[in-house]
Amino acid sequence: MGKLQYIVLIHCLFSLASISKAGDLSYDCVIKHVYDVDDMGNLEASGWQKEFKSNKFTVSRKTGNISGQTLTTVLAKNTRVINKGSKENSFKAVGEFEGQFQLIEIQEFKKGIKKPFVASSMGGAGIVTGICE
Repeated sequence: MGKLQYIVLIHCLFSLASISKAGDLSYDCVIKHVYDVDDMGNLEASGWQKEFKSNKFTVSRKTGNISGQTLTTVLAKNTRVINKGSKENSFKAVGEFEGQFQLIEIQEFKKGIKKPFVASSMGGAGIVTGICE
């Protein structure tokens, strides 16, 4: 077996391992709604709704890192998990950026595979909701 074939084989094995354990290692999420707060403190549909709706992202259950099209923490100074989630509690994570924070709560305690989430980006997307698995 050549070196390239060996590298491809190892990559495939790691990919399969991560797919089979993805639920234990991460959440796969889809955005349903994006909101802003109006001058009276009420939620209203955001101008970002059309652009962000149906966007997907992945949340690491171990580090709180978010990767994907939206809500990514790639540029965060750090991320951390505040609560790992359970049958009684939500998974909660925070990302710290230069002068702002991003929070996500995934309601792990809800029955079924689909878990609702709410995220708040201070200085970015506003309030984002959807479903994670």
